[in-house]
Amino acid sequence: MLRKLLKYEFIYLVKDFVRTYIIYGITVLILTLLVSLRGSSGSPAYVSLTTIFAIIYYIFTLVLALMTISHNVRRFKKNMFSHEGYLTNTLPVTPSQHVIAKAIAGAVNYVISFVVIFLGLVILSAGAGQTSELMKGLDFAFELLDNFGMLLPAFLMLATGYLALLMCCYLVSAVGNMVGGSKLKSAMLAVGLVIGYIMFTVVLSSAAVKNGASSEGIMYIYSIFYAAGAAIEFAVVIHIIKNDLNLQ
Repeated sequence: MLRKLLKYEFIYLVKDFVRTYIIYGITVLILTLLVSLRGSSGSPAYVSLTTIFAIIYYIFTLVLALMTISHNVRRFKKNMFSHEGYLTNTLPVTPSQHVIAKAIAGAVNYVISFVVIFLGLVILSAGAGQTSELMKGLDFAFELLDNFGMLLPAFLMLATGYLALLMCCYLVSAVGNMVGGSKLKSAMLAVGLVIGYIMFTVVLSSAAVKNGASSEGIMYIYSIFYAAGAAIEFAVVIHIIKNDLNLQ
């Protein structure tokens, strides 16, 4: 059944998010064209147009990955706690499977967003004649991480950190539903969770440094912390869905 849930989640992503990637791609292509013409045009109109598309591109690039999270959380909330929940929660599927399917689909979309951003950088670099410099920089970064043995711990830290963030957003949605949709209480919970993560991260960092832990060791500690946090948030979300569901 999890496979069927994933199928529908990915169908939703294709319908809802491909447009965003297309718009991003069009923005990249227009900016690349403008950049490639920089030597033959220096008019005020050209400069203004290039500046406008550069700003749009930079802002779009900064928020694209975050958009995948916000879309995923909004679908989770709508699918589980709105009127759609009456149908969702009658399916022969456990709440855990629903949450896992949405988390997997969200993670895939999150990774795709970075792939799209990277392809955009490659296209822009080609337009500016800087492709070789971009690839050299990436090779150097990966070699540096690999030489210091930080490639695996860095990946684990980022993956578990993303999972903890996503489960945190799910938890805020679930608690908000449980308390009747109070935005103030949801916001207070979100702020509290963020502060809690930051405080524990600082404490863990200080303790690890005092005990002489290496950089990769600290990353592994963060990974364990984030994984534990995600597991606790997941358990609370499932508990709320099973016992305190309040469909809007």
